[in-house]
Amino acid sequence: MSNSRKAWSALLLAAAVTVSVPAAAGAANAAPKAKSVKTVSAKSKAAAKAAAAKAAAAKKAAAAKAAAAKKAAAAQPFTAVGTVTEVDAAARTITVHVASGHKGYRGTDLVITVTSATKVVKDEVKGGFDLLAVDDVVTANGTRTTAGHLAKNVNAHDPEPEPEEPVADPEEPVVEPAPEPDPVVEPEPTA
Repeated sequence: MSNSRKAWSALLLAAAVTVSVPAAAGAANAAPKAKSVKTVSAKSKAAAKAAAAKAAAAKKAAAAKAAAAKKAAAAQPFTAVGTVTEVDAAARTITVHVASGHKGYRGTDLVITVTSATKVVKDEVKGGFDLLAVDDVVTANGTRTTAGHLAKNVNAHDPEPEPEEPVADPEEPVVEPAPEPDPVVEPEPTA
C-alpha cells in the first residue's frame, strides 16, 4: 500500500473513532479513551501534512520539467541557404528551396517569415522585405518556433549569371600576299 493510501486510511480511521455513538439506555460509550484519540489524531495530521508536501513537491517538479521542455522546443535555431521560389508580401514570407543548411531541410521548400525586426541585406545594401525577389540566392538565420520559422538575418544576392560562351566573329579569309617572284637574271650574250 502506498504512503498516501496509508495516510488517508489512518485519517479515515481516526475520524471513525472520534465519532461519538449516542449512548443508549444503559449502554456504554463505544468511543476509546481521549488520550489515544489525540495521539492517533496528531500522527494522522503529520502524515497528511507530509503527503501534501510530497504531492506539492512532485507537482512543482512536473511544472518545472514542462516549462523546460516548452522553452527548449520554443527556440531552436535554424540556418537555410537556397533560392527564393516565392515571395508573399501580404504575409511577409518567403519560400526558399533549401540547398544547404540544416540536414532536415535540404532539398525541401521552407517558408520563412520576415518580420520588421529582421535584418535584410541584398548585394551589400541594407533594407527591408521589399528588397527580396524570386530567384535571389539567400542565407537565412533565425529561430524555429511552433508558429513557424522566424528569420533574424537574411542575406541575399542576385543569382550569378551563367557565363556566356563568346561568340566568334566570322573570320574574313586572310589573303596572303602573293610571293614576289625571284628576279630572273638573264645571261648576257657573249660576243
